[in-house]
Amino acid sequence: MGYTPLIIPLVVAVLAQIVKLSVDKIKGNLNLKNIWLSYGGMPSAHTAFAVSAATVAGLWEGWDSPLFAACVVFTLIIMRDAVTFRNYMGQQGRLFNALVEKLPPAQRPGLPRFMERVGHTVGEVATGAAFGVALTLLLDWLWR
Repeated sequence: MGYTPLIIPLVVAVLAQIVKLSVDKIKGNLNLKNIWLSYGGMPSAHTAFAVSAATVAGLWEGWDSPLFAACVVFTLIIMRDAVTFRNYMGQQGRLFNALVEKLPPAQRPGLPRFMERVGHTVGEVATGAAFGVALTLLLDWLWR
């Protein structure tokens, strides 16, 4: 077994980030800093990683194992967080930025600009989940 159950989700996460950068390039907003400094985008790499880990747990330990169940629970938390909580953070970012714009220009220097696009859409999370399952099944088949 070795480190295969860890390596497969890591490979899935890296490939999801590469796909995300490719989608950014197609959209015309490619920025390599987006890999580490921003959130959101197609597909959700966090979801792909978590779903991959859950899929590996199911394949290797059994679909009725406690490990698979725990992975599913944490995956659902990650997916919900990506769609809801982080979108709330984006709404707060828009609000704070609007408040800063209302300040006199002399009071604005040094105030940060908050990120307004922090979360994922349901489609981005669903695509990340599908990407995670499909690529994990392929890598597991190739690996064994």
